[in-house]
Amino acid sequence: MSLSAARRAASARARGRIGYALAMRVAVLTDIHGNRLALLAVLADLRRVGADSVVFGGDAVLFGPRPRECWERVLDLGWRTVQGNTDRYIAAFDTATAGKDRAQTDFLRANVDWTAEQLGPALVRELSAMPRQVRIESAAGLLLVVHGVPGDDETGWSRRDDEAAVAAAIGPTEAAAVASGHTHTAMVRHAGGLLAVNCGSVGRSYDGIPGLATYAVLDDASGRWSAELRRVPYDHVSAHADLLAAGTHVSEASAGALLTALDPT
Repeated sequence: MSLSAARRAASARARGRIGYALAMRVAVLTDIHGNRLALLAVLADLRRVGADSVVFGGDAVLFGPRPRECWERVLDLGWRTVQGNTDRYIAAFDTATAGKDRAQTDFLRANVDWTAEQLGPALVRELSAMPRQVRIESAAGLLLVVHGVPGDDETGWSRRDDEAAVAAAIGPTEAAAVASGHTHTAMVRHAGGLLAVNCGSVGRSYDGIPGLATYAVLDDASGRWSAELRRVPYDHVSAHADLLAAGTHVSEASAGALLTALDPT
C-alpha cells in the first residue's frame, strides 16, 4: 500500500468511528462553455487523479461550439451539478436578462437562441432542473459548491481579490469550504477559517496562460479541507478554429480569448 493510500485508510477508519465512512477527494469543474476539446482533456486527467466524486459547478454550454456534446457528456457521467448564470439564461432568458442594456441583451439573445437550438428542448429542460448549490457533508465540515457566491450566480471572486475581499464576497456561511467558478480565474484563499476555492474554467480560462483547462480537487483526508488546482494542457488553437467554424454568435474578441486566456471585457 502506498503512503497516501495508508493515510486515506487510516483517516477512513477514524471517520468510521464518528459517522463518516470514507475520506473524500472531490473534483469540482466549472465553466466548460461548450469547449469539447478542453473537456476531453480534463476527463483524461480525472482518470489519473481518481476522484471519489465529481461536481460540475455551472456554465456548461453557452458561447461554445459544441454545446450538445459537452452537456450530454456531463449528464451521461452522472455528476452532481450546479446551475450557472449562463445555464439560467438558456433555461429562462427573459428573467435572466432583466436590467441588462440593449446591446448586451441582443448579444445574449442571439447566443442563447443558437445554443438552445443545438441542444433541443429535452437538454434545455435538464439545464433548467439544475440546483443552485451542492452540499457535501464531511467530518472536515461542509463543502458547498456554488457557481459564483452563495445565493448569487452573477457575483464571483477572482485571483486579484485578497482574503478580506473574498470573505466579503462569500458572506456569512456555515461551510468550511466553498468551491466556485464564474470569473474563470483560479485561486485558493484561506479567508479566516474558510477555505475558498475558485476552480477557474475548463473551457475559457482567463489566467493568462493559453491552452490550459483548469479545475480543482478538494480533499478532506487530513481532517480539514484542502485543495489542489489542476491545469491540463489541451489544443486551444483547434478549439479556437472550432469556435469560429461552428456558426455561433460569439464575437471575434470573445473567440480570441481562447488564444490569449485573457478576459475579453
